[in-house]
Amino acid sequence: MLYPNLKMRLLDLPYPNRCDCCYAKIPYDQQICKECLDALLALRIRYADWAADQSAQPWDGGTVLFSYKDVARNGIIAMKEGDRGFANFAAEQLALLIRTECAPESISFVTWVPVARRRRRTQGYAHAENLGRAIAKALDIPARGDLLTEQQTSLRQHELPAEARSVYAQRFRFCGGNLEGKRILLVDDVLTTGSTLRRCTDLLRDAGAEWIYIATVCARIREPNPADSNI
Repeated sequence: MLYPNLKMRLLDLPYPNRCDCCYAKIPYDQQICKECLDALLALRIRYADWAADQSAQPWDGGTVLFSYKDVARNGIIAMKEGDRGFANFAAEQLALLIRTECAPESISFVTWVPVARRRRRTQGYAHAENLGRAIAKALDIPARGDLLTEQQTSLRQHELPAEARSVYAQRFRFCGGNLEGKRILLVDDVLTTGSTLRRCTDLLRDAGAEWIYIATVCARIREPNPADSNI
């Protein structure tokens, strides 16, 4: 009989575990390297940092981990490509924050921003779903992927200017059902203008959801304009 974890150690020789943020080789039981972890800690932000520059939002609160740049952006790209190391790390960190900011036992279930069925079939995964399910597992609450759907389109939101995103977000639809009184944790990878999460929140509200809390790995924070300091 092999010693515990010896199989994983042997498998790590021909198929080394790598950090999603920098692709450096790391021990098989780590999710990201120490250098990237230190860099991520320097990128930590609060949801309030994003919300300070925004108008009122339809959800009841939010949690975010990092500013969307540098190693955090690398991690998001890896997550979108199906890698799980950074996604699992982010899910654990988000779950820890959610436990301190709201009572997980009061949350009815976790759901997430969907991807179109065709794209999901082509990719074989949906990165926001992977993240949402990992958060639900960490919080020991149910996960539901049957509520929202995305209409197929060749466009990608990150390619659009901010003013076009609210119109583009109309591609999301509610699949049906009664959510009367439900308390929902809504998950996505990046919070930019909030158009996607706003549309999904509105759909869930219209179905009767009582309380909606968002959780994203990153948020795009408006960088100060150097010219502003001269005014």
